[in-house]
Amino acid sequence: MDATSKTPESPADEPATGVVVARDLWFTSKVTGTAAELGYRMKTALDASMARRLIEQSRPRLILLDLTAADLTSPELLAEYHRLAGPSAWLVAVGPHVDAERLAAARAAGCRLAIPRSKFAADLPGLITRCFDRPADADDPGA
Repeated sequence: MDATSKTPESPADEPATGVVVARDLWFTSKVTGTAAELGYRMKTALDASMARRLIEQSRPRLILLDLTAADLTSPELLAEYHRLAGPSAWLVAVGPHVDAERLAAARAAGCRLAIPRSKFAADLPGLITRCFDRPADADDPGA
C-alpha cells in the first residue's frame, strides 16, 4: 500500500471492517460512503440476526448503532453485540438529542459512546478514523 492510499494490495492489508446496525437509508448511506472515502469497509445489518452474524464473522473494530431502530438496539441486544464484538471494538450509539434516557441506556448496555445525531453528523469522518485507528480500550474517540 502506498503512503497516499488505504486501498489494500493483498488480503493481509485489507482495511478493518465495521458494522452499521440501522434501517435508515440516510444513516447507512452516510456511514458507508464516508467510511469508503476514508478507505474503510462497513457492512450494514438490517435486523438483529444479521447484526449478530456480521459481528461474529468480521470481529469489527467499529459498530455504529442507530437508536431510532429500537428493535435492533434494545439494551439486551446492545449488551449482546458488545459481548460478541469483544473489548477492542467500539460500539457507538447514535440517537436524537432529546432522547437522553435512551442514550444513557445505550452507555449502560456497553456502548463506549452514545451521542446525539448532530454531534455524529458533524464529526463523522473524524469519529470513524479515530475508532478504526485504536482499540476501544485505548481511550475515548469522542474526546
